[in-house]
Amino acid sequence: MGINIPSTKELIAANRSIDEISEEFGADSVRYLSVEGLQRAVVAGIKRHSNWEIGHCMACLTGKYPTNLDW
Repeated sequence: MGINIPSTKELIAANRSIDEISEEFGADSVRYLSVEGLQRAVVAGIKRHSNWEIGHCMACLTGKYPTNLDW
């Protein structure tokens, strides 16, 4: 489970400042959503009739996996 990336060198934000990330993208600015903000944005507008567990796995961001991992 999780993201299959061999090293943090492959992650754009691992060792860069916000300004460096903005420059890499050619953007004026970069902003991050909180985990809670991302969850609210993803489920906004979804009608929940009976399943209150609608959503998606956030384990790679929170470390809270939906199943036990035996690493």
